Amino acid sequence: MANTELPKKYNPSSFEWDIYKKWEENWKFKPADSKTWENYCIPIPPPNVTWILHLWHAIMLTLEDIMTRYHRMKGDSTVWIPGTDHAWISTQNVVEKKLAKEWKNRVSMWREEFLKECWDWTKKHGWIIQDQFRKMWASCDWTKERFTLDEELNKRVKKAFVDLYNKWLIYKWEYMVNYSPKLQTVLSDQEVVYKEEKWKLYYVTYFVTWSDNEVIVATTRPETMLWDVAVAVHPKDKRYKKILKSWKKLILPILNKEIPLVADEMVDMEFGTWAVKITPAHDATDFEVAKRHNLPLTEVVIDKNGVMTDKTGIFAWLDFMSARQNIVELLKSKWNLHHIEDYTNRVWYCERSGCKVETIISKQWFVKIAPIAEKVIAWYKNKDFEIIPKRFNKVFEDWIFNLKDWCISRQLWWGHQIPAYYHKDTWELIVTEEDLSNNPDYIQDPDVLDTWFSSALWPFSILDYDMWGWKQPEMVKKFYPASILETWHDIIFFWVIRMLLFWYEFTDQTPFKKIYLHWLVRDKNGRKMSKSLWNWIDPIDMIQKYGTDPLRLTLTIWNTPWNDLKFDEANVEWNMLFMNKLWNACRFVYTNLWDEIWKIWNSMEETEKLIIKNYDSLLISEKRILSRIKHLTDLVSGSMESYNFAESWQELLTFTKNEFCDYYIEEFKLTKEVSKYWNYVIVYVINNLLKLWHPYIPFVTEELYNKLWFKDYLIDSLWPTLKIKRDEEVEKEKQVIIDLIKEIRRLRADNNLLPSNTIKVKIYVRSKNLETITESLDIISWIVRSEETVIVDKKPRDKDLAFGIIKAWIEVYIDTSNALDIDKEKERISLLIDDAKDYILKLDKKLLNENFVRNAPASLVREEMEKKEQAKHKLEKLEEKLNNLKDC
Repeated sequence: MANTELPKKYNPSSFEWDIYKKWEENWKFKPADSKTWENYCIPIPPPNVTWILHLWHAIMLTLEDIMTRYHRMKGDSTVWIPGTDHAWISTQNVVEKKLAKEWKNRVSMWREEFLKECWDWTKKHGWIIQDQFRKMWASCDWTKERFTLDEELNKRVKKAFVDLYNKWLIYKWEYMVNYSPKLQTVLSDQEVVYKEEKWKLYYVTYFVTWSDNEVIVATTRPETMLWDVAVAVHPKDKRYKKILKSWKKLILPILNKEIPLVADEMVDMEFGTWAVKITPAHDATDFEVAKRHNLPLTEVVIDKNGVMTDKTGIFAWLDFMSARQNIVELLKSKWNLHHIEDYTNRVWYCERSGCKVETIISKQWFVKIAPIAEKVIAWYKNKDFEIIPKRFNKVFEDWIFNLKDWCISRQLWWGHQIPAYYHKDTWELIVTEEDLSNNPDYIQDPDVLDTWFSSALWPFSILDYDMWGWKQPEMVKKFYPASILETWHDIIFFWVIRMLLFWYEFTDQTPFKKIYLHWLVRDKNGRKMSKSLWNWIDPIDMIQKYGTDPLRLTLTIWNTPWNDLKFDEANVEWNMLFMNKLWNACRFVYTNLWDEIWKIWNSMEETEKLIIKNYDSLLISEKRILSRIKHLTDLVSGSMESYNFAESWQELLTFTKNEFCDYYIEEFKLTKEVSKYWNYVIVYVINNLLKLWHPYIPFVTEELYNKLWFKDYLIDSLWPTLKIKRDEEVEKEKQVIIDLIKEIRRLRADNNLLPSNTIKVKIYVRSKNLETITESLDIISWIVRSEETVIVDKKPRDKDLAFGIIKAWIEVYIDTSNALDIDKEKERISLLIDDAKDYILKLDKKLLNENFVRNAPASLVREEMEKKEQAKHKLEKLEEKLNNLKDC
């Protein structure tokens, strides 16, 4: 890497992409030989190939990149393996929408023809995800990229299915499932969401046979009562004990059919009349009740498309809402409708398509979970893997101890087709890895596997692991099991647990040593980010506006560890200003040492030995900065090892901004003439500081490292393990001066003294720290722009002096006679407030214009909304400043 002049200003767009290309071209992301005898592997959670990456992916990539870069610098042989998921529903949806524009549809096509369309689309658009990964800083080993429909993974999927089937752990059975009429496939419980809607609650009278008694049943779906098999009441409900003991029946309205009354604890004694009808074909709870009481499972009343079936007599072929209205009128005419109430009902919707979900009985493929889960539970109790943070152990336990059999079949075409075949004459079932699709005697099961089935095999895929072989490839020997799995905490069931289930079943070993569950990103008001709320943010937009490193820093340090992050663009802007400060500090070092910096940098071990050998000859400021960088290195290293990346960021930031940039460099300007080793100390500190920052902000640190040293890469350098000792006494002694400077600066700001205004400072101090402060008067004057800084033995009484306390024995006073003209400043700020209000009003008019919101690109609407938020923030600050001035 060649040396070039260091520009005056931090401009990320001028170097970030070039740096990434150089890293990749020079194979910096491939695992090197370990210097520590340790290996480190991270499998990337594969995003859907159809997706545009958002801030949730950005935080995932940031955290995994931090882990990867730290262990790479630590000397471990490190690999971060990328990949994408075939996204069965998303991809098929996108392709079907494309076909619809061409006046085509899947039903009118051969399966192979449709799959070719899917593959063409994937190949054409799949590169977008990879390009976004690169723009969002991912230092993945791209030579090991995987796709869940790769041929090798397809073989593993078949092998896994057949193996589980042969162990009686996969079966096909008729069961109650969720069905999406729009997608025309079954869904898992985790793929549906509920919405609260205003419905009606119908109270229907069921008469008791051979009696004047009646049971009032509350239902939201009277159209399903045509195939009721029973009415259930709670065993503790005393009103119905006589009927239950007498074995009398109830008369099903309309059909006048006798059905039993049963007692079951599933009845909610806070709902309706505490009596509910049982329709096993259309409710999962009813289905379980019917099985417990040996009731018939009945016929399906409503088909997959929400239409009444031919089993419903005169209501056949009506849509269910029309049937409901007709049945209610019929109940009224027969005196069976007691009354109707308004009711807020939880209605289930398909998360992908947004349509209402039907609950139906259907024959599907299932994985028998209980026997497999027992293995995971045993190894979990044995602490075979660790969950970070520990609070998610409870979430994990809630899932793993309550797993139900997993429905793995989906009625789609894009995905891994189930390797099950039926003989066309005898319908004999054969489950085999062998491809019988070209055998005219067999018909393959048309369903595909749930995408999470193949995703559960992801650890096998990325390492080319042979689940049933004896000889494993080098990647497995080196990186098995993976060091850590990092992912969202909300897919702990979807993905994490299923990987554990499969891995322990097939290998009796954990797929990863640690599971790191990160937080979600919300908008600054705490709302979930959504395009419908206009608060969705494209990370690429942020990168183009502010640079990669400011965004990374915002996603990792601007929140309490492992709590959801409230994303505020103002923080990204602040971080960009911080990058500029770091840039200028390095530029200062470059300017002062450009002719010898490379000599010192090239022999950093010798530099450290020289500093240690001549420690007693160093200035107190040099001793302090060395002690602080030693403490900081230990602190950051500890937080990296414990995966608590936000733990040490405040000290890292404070040290860089306040102690190094604002204090040490300023002091350095005054003391370098009397220091023998100033050049060694400042280069030693900046070298290690860039290394500590590199996992967090890799681009700016790499650029500065290159400009300061002119050769090699920071990404290749070793993580600092400093041999110098920490000197806490020196730190405490010098901290008084730093606190004193902070307080003087605060007094300047509070009293409206502009940076250009010089001041006079008086310090009242008793015996403690007197010598230290006396020796540092020139430093204090220089940094706070004081024309006169003196120590006084009595507390001043001058009314023009602003007053502050540092310690109980130190007080500081500054002259405020040069303060700002308050009246003029009030007038200036008032004009700015009026301008801000006019601007906000103008933006409001635009955003309230329905034509603009409806027709403008979403990015433009969001940009206008962001402008408004920024203008409101600026207005609040101006009004706050004006209020403060009114108190002056």
